[in-house]
Amino acid sequence: MNLAPAELDRLRGRINDRLGEVYPQGPDLLKEPVHYALAGKGKRLRPILTLLASQCLGGTVEGALHAAVAVEMLHNFTLVHDDIMDRDGMRHGQASVHARWDDGVALLAGDAMLVLAIAELRLSPAHGDALMSSFTRGALAVCEGQALDKEYEDRPMVSLDDYLRMIDLKTGHMLGMASELGAIAAGANEEHINNLRRFGQLLGRAFQVQDDLLEIFSDSHTMGKSLGSDILSEKKTYLMVMALEAFPDRVRQATEAARTDMAAGMEALRRLIDQEGIRSQAEESIVSTVAQAKRHLESVGPGKLVLADFADMVLERDR
Repeated sequence: MNLAPAELDRLRGRINDRLGEVYPQGPDLLKEPVHYALAGKGKRLRPILTLLASQCLGGTVEGALHAAVAVEMLHNFTLVHDDIMDRDGMRHGQASVHARWDDGVALLAGDAMLVLAIAELRLSPAHGDALMSSFTRGALAVCEGQALDKEYEDRPMVSLDDYLRMIDLKTGHMLGMASELGAIAAGANEEHINNLRRFGQLLGRAFQVQDDLLEIFSDSHTMGKSLGSDILSEKKTYLMVMALEAFPDRVRQATEAARTDMAAGMEALRRLIDQEGIRSQAEESIVSTVAQAKRHLESVGPGKLVLADFADMVLERDR
């Protein structure tokens, strides 16, 4: 691989250091949950993508760092609010913000992180208007994706096209914005910016399908978050959409079983998805989508090798 683990650790360290500096003063009831959320054990994949995208186009870490940190704060803002909406009690292996404090504090902390993200982006040394335009488009798209996600919970059936539209907004736009911001910070031309955006969007789609797989075939300890709420609410994921379309009665039986015995319900759902080929179909979708994403790197130059390695991490991760 061209993307060395030591380089990932170095970039992650720069991001973590800056995250610890973004809100040095404020009321304890706000500052503490903000720092708690930002100090979680996330892999920082989105801001690392911003930095790598910038570097591959001739930019620097310093020139893209504020944009990268803004992306991570926006991401954490969405997680804090999502956990309230989904009633999830664990995130990154620790109690979610609303579980540690309460809903009101978590809402306020999330709001503060969004404001702090905008303030952080404004510290970028160049291309401020273009960076802000990309950021606001991406932030709104993520909210629209979350709205569709909630809307689909109340629908007994959702088409695969509807599901892909939702994740392209919610997850695809976040990674697309992350890579686009890196390209903008590097002063790239419009062709490179568009290609990096599309690369990130497709990578985000693959990332979400991979996440859907892990939420069924992994466990809460490995994933670092609670998983049962998605099953009980019949949250529409790639696997659930495909299973509900082909085997609605068996899915509902597994869901009902999970209400009284989560382990038994999950095992029934895993068996259905595995034996009926839905798991293999999802895995094939991930591989083909990552390959499609990589094709948008062809014009980037030598730096594309690092971004291609980064994309491969989606296929290899276990949480």
